Amino acid sequence: MRAPDSEVASMYYIVSTAKNVADAVRDLEAAVQKHRFGVLHVYDLKETLTRKGHPLAAECRIFEVCNPQHAAKVLQRDMRVNMALPCRISVFEDGGVTKIGTILPSEMLRMLSPDRELAGVARTVETTIKAIIDDAAAPLDARQALLLRRAGLAREIEAGVAKRGGERDGNVPDTAELAADDVARDVGLAEVDRDVAELEAIDAALERLDSGTYGRCQDCGAAIEPARLAKNPEFALCVPCQQRKEQKAAARIARL
Repeated sequence: MRAPDSEVASMYYIVSTAKNVADAVRDLEAAVQKHRFGVLHVYDLKETLTRKGHPLAAECRIFEVCNPQHAAKVLQRDMRVNMALPCRISVFEDGGVTKIGTILPSEMLRMLSPDRELAGVARTVETTIKAIIDDAAAPLDARQALLLRRAGLAREIEAGVAKRGGERDGNVPDTAELAADDVARDVGLAEVDRDVAELEAIDAALERLDSGTYGRCQDCGAAIEPARLAKNPEFALCVPCQQRKEQKAAARIARL
């Protein structure tokens, strides 16, 4: 017998977020650690199904998360419940919107065991899982977003510099190999330079936050569109001023 739609819906906890999937995944990992759970595995359904010849248009990452203390307590009470462990939290696209959700542990366990003590553990876990999802879905403030991106760029720059400084192996390369290696090094240089420029822009944005001028266009003084800052919190110009700057740069290049 099929459960009523309302009953099925009550088994889910799903929160929409303005973040893209990659950012939501990053913040979910941080939220799991914050609440003293661990990530056991992450399944990328889009990548897996596409590799198997059944492409999936929407992104979908499934996290298996666990708190060892709670898991041990559940299994000591009823070993059969191992088939419902670990807990899963999904980050997925639905109708163009990023969502983060889970099947509620209390609802799942209610169908699997009448044990009241287990029900109490499930409610405790459920409260934490909801908090993890809420934290991951919540918008970052500007400083958090800038500092997170800065940390990522610093790692990328360090890796790029180390790779660029590496020596060629002992084999004597032919002319074609040398040319390909030079191209690869040039690309690596360009990527490092781009990351350094973005890191400098982030540092400048942090200074504007400290001085109280963040969010105002540095050219015209108008407020920068919130959606623009949400996507690129380091931006210092509004759209019209950015477009004028790019047009002037293109005109200078054309005159060369």
